[in-house]
Amino acid sequence: MIRFIKRLHRSLKRFRHLRAGRGRLREVRPAVEAVCGGPVRFKSGVGGGHDYVYFVEREGRRVAILRITNPDYVPEGTPPEARLNGPRFKLTPRERVAREWRICEAGWSRGLTPKPLWRSDRQDALLNSYVDGGRLFDWVQQGRISLWDAIDRTADAAKAFHAVIGEAHMDLSLFNVYADAGLAHLTLIDFELAPNPALSPAEARLFDFLNLVEMAFKDMSPADRQIAPQRLERLLSASVPDDVRSAPVTRLAPKLPRILSDPAFHAVLSRHLTV
Repeated sequence: MIRFIKRLHRSLKRFRHLRAGRGRLREVRPAVEAVCGGPVRFKSGVGGGHDYVYFVEREGRRVAILRITNPDYVPEGTPPEARLNGPRFKLTPRERVAREWRICEAGWSRGLTPKPLWRSDRQDALLNSYVDGGRLFDWVQQGRISLWDAIDRTADAAKAFHAVIGEAHMDLSLFNVYADAGLAHLTLIDFELAPNPALSPAEARLFDFLNLVEMAFKDMSPADRQIAPQRLERLLSASVPDDVRSAPVTRLAPKLPRILSDPAFHAVLSRHLTV
């Protein structure tokens, strides 16, 4: 029942977002059609983010993803102290577009991110290439891959992302990773949050790995919980670099309530990290 209510809430929020973004759709359509090579159709996107996200279709085929920023979420001029959210920092519309463009520009040729195609002169809209496949979380729900194997695969992708991009994702979860139908290739998406400026680079990278487990915690089956100590132990040993494991968890804790309060998870984390 609770999950149903949350899904309904996300659907209503997404509907309000898409309705609010229609005016900007008319404005950006000419530029989007120029990039895509002709007339396009816009279809509502997925997810529960704060911006307006649309699939862009050309001749019946999805070719791009359009993000139009919501100016009412963290308006330009919002003071930094009002934008702090534990280890994460909320960005203004222009900052969100700039960060996503920068990250995608650095990562697309390595297959880590979508390819950036266009951004508006006002810096409030961004067009990325469409990524075939589906969210890794959905593949888990369909039984195509186990939850812990999906976490391991994403952690390895995060390690490559950190090495190439030079910064942390800050909203890493199985919802923000796309996998192709063969589960051979992962693409990271959604870069609208930044690290709290007080964090060291190692702390920010550590947050990616821990947030990945934190966000999967609530969807773990009894079997997933039973093997959690061994799998978490393996994840920390095999996927998290030594310099990242040495970073303190203290400033990350506000966004990690589930794994830090669960005795089994906490015991493993304490053996590897400064908890």
